[in-house]
Amino acid sequence: MELVSVIIPTYNSVLTLKEALDSIIYQSYRPIEIITIDDASNDDSLAFAKKYALQHSTKDVQFVTLGNDENAGAGISRNKGVEKASGTYIAFLDADDIWKPGKLTTQIDAMKSQNATVCYGAYEIFKTTPDQPIAVHKVFEKLTYDKLHKTNYLGNLTGIYNAAVLGKIAIPSLRKRQDWAMWLDVLKKAEFAIGIQEPIASYRLSDGLSANKIELIKHNYAVYRKHLGYSAMKSYWNMMLFFYEQFLVKKMLIQKL
Repeated sequence: MELVSVIIPTYNSVLTLKEALDSIIYQSYRPIEIITIDDASNDDSLAFAKKYALQHSTKDVQFVTLGNDENAGAGISRNKGVEKASGTYIAFLDADDIWKPGKLTTQIDAMKSQNATVCYGAYEIFKTTPDQPIAVHKVFEKLTYDKLHKTNYLGNLTGIYNAAVLGKIAIPSLRKRQDWAMWLDVLKKAEFAIGIQEPIASYRLSDGLSANKIELIKHNYAVYRKHLGYSAMKSYWNMMLFFYEQFLVKKMLIQKL
């Protein structure tokens, strides 16, 4: 079995980190390499990550625990993880989200059977406990670069790609939306991602989500303007398409429970 490197950035995440790490080591798939990068937390996230690694390291579950000297953002932290990754596959999980136990096995089996290099999947959305989801975010059976270009359809907590085939894809130096920009770069190489229809992960809904969405408008624009290098006019035009796709098309993929 090929090694999967899982990259998990942390920042003041000590209250949720155990759940996230547990969901990785409870995977049916082996071997796994868990790379935790703490972004200069003010709490005990780094100390907890180190202790957890010592307690749970085995032949088939290896840990790499890193810490930034100063707060640099999730993108730079993930990049450090990508640089350290030694797996055939690279996957991502935030410290407040959770994987379903069969996530990696399901995805890698599907990638091999369909000769695909990128995979993502549906995920549940919860507020207090993952056992009580409030919605399910559905996915397309196949996600193309052109579709992803219109808005971010790929939940980072579900994404995985074959680094042995595509190479390691760096996370762009954007403060926000760097995950969307990275997956655009991935699909530019891979052309498409296959979608797992049953939920394979659980996304924790934060209290400030609506405010965050408004704030993220400028960061979405930056993906077109800064990362893709479009002119201001072309970036504004793509933002118009983005709004249509985000608030009309993508909304239909979210099923309330």
